[in-house]
Amino acid sequence: MVNDIKIYFIIISVAISILTPVILIIYCYKRFRISFKVLATGVLIFVVFALILESLLHQFVFKYTDILKYPYVYAIYGACAAAVFEEFGRLIGFKILLKKYREWKDGLSYGLGHGGAEAVIIGGISNINNLVYSYMIKSGSLDALKAKLPAAAVQQIKSSIINTPSYMFLLSGFERLFAFTIQIALSILVFYSIKNGKIRYFVYALLLHFTTDIFAALYQAKVIKSIFVVEAIVFVIALFSLIFVLNSKKISGEAS
Repeated sequence: MVNDIKIYFIIISVAISILTPVILIIYCYKRFRISFKVLATGVLIFVVFALILESLLHQFVFKYTDILKYPYVYAIYGACAAAVFEEFGRLIGFKILLKKYREWKDGLSYGLGHGGAEAVIIGGISNINNLVYSYMIKSGSLDALKAKLPAAAVQQIKSSIINTPSYMFLLSGFERLFAFTIQIALSILVFYSIKNGKIRYFVYALLLHFTTDIFAALYQAKVIKSIFVVEAIVFVIALFSLIFVLNSKKISGEAS
């Protein structure tokens, strides 16, 4: 069944996914006076390009191809799709919607919006759902959902929560933290590419995004068996991304 450790780990993941972006946004507003318009644009681009357009492509591909039968092809496709949609979304955001925003803090602000939206929606909201379902399973009230959902769907929810190891819920929170850091770095790379007219930095963003996602995709395709291997690799990428972000103001040519 659902033990207290599992619930505690879900709560921690919710806190990491939601509080980290909120706290960092507040700090950066006070420290750098970041633009909320730029931040909101980051949120908008993530929702439109990652959650809507990319999802529509996945629906088409999974419906009309046998890509799921080929793990390596599936992994490469998934990593490419994420990189292309999100990085070209950033490109459009900075080039069309944010033409007048060319300070370093704007790249940071966009990253906080894009990465924060991903953390809250994918990490926060999904784990809040997991938390609610966990309490319902523990209290024996989950069956009440059968009045609103098909019995098979309710059983699937129950099985998923019960059969998922407790540590996976904790890892999901740290994964969001790593991804949040990487998303900020990616945003600054694309910002720097647009500001200085250096296409290679946009290519770097595409490659970094692909490299980050390919390992998770290979795990989903069951090519990589250990989630800890994937998270260790993503942690290293996030660490280098953090170092880049902390030094990016100098790289952008602005005074500290």
